[in-house]
Amino acid sequence: MNHVDIRSLEDAGRATVVWDNEIFDTPSRFSDMAMALLPASLILAAATALMLALL
Repeated sequence: MNHVDIRSLEDAGRATVVWDNEIFDTPSRFSDMAMALLPASLILAAATALMLALL
């Protein structure tokens, strides 16, 4: 390999490492996550209440 080949490989490696802005273009899914966690939190609260009732 000569110097030109090494330089082209280094430049190709740098060109592929970029920040993907498409992540920030999508809408937030916070409401979907909250709705998914709601039943789980209710189940945990009921289980905690039953465990405290046994004490």
